[in-house]
Amino acid sequence: MTSPTTPYDRDLYSWAAEQAELLRLRRFDQVDWPNVIEEIADLGKSEYRSLAAALEQLTLHLLKWQFQPERRSRSWTLTIDEQRTQVEKILEDSPGLKHRQEEALARGYKYGRRGAARETGLDLGTFPEFCPYTWADLINPDFLPG
Repeated sequence: MTSPTTPYDRDLYSWAAEQAELLRLRRFDQVDWPNVIEEIADLGKSEYRSLAAALEQLTLHLLKWQFQPERRSRSWTLTIDEQRTQVEKILEDSPGLKHRQEEALARGYKYGRRGAARETGLDLGTFPEFCPYTWADLINPDFLPG
């Protein structure tokens, strides 16, 4: 096993602080541009993944609520509320994601549906193939299916 050879590979935190300082000082010729570009692109991907993950958990719990009414619990409602809050925060912090919210919902629902089947023990086919909830339902703090 070889040891990392560049500052970027050895210590991401220190590398990022150094790159930020170089940019502040306008020492553009010293900036590690390829890695700066990669990190900025990854940041956008990370925000998208966070939105999809929050929607995954939200739809998973809404499906459990809808399809296992006998098992409803305060824990489920708290999770639903928390994930709605996470979606709201992510979109407030990154409003540019709003144009990708339907895409993130489709991705989140795909995995939320699988998770609901796994957690409930119900057959995957029990749950709708596509998200049965509108965006308005998802963000409505008073909405619970069924």
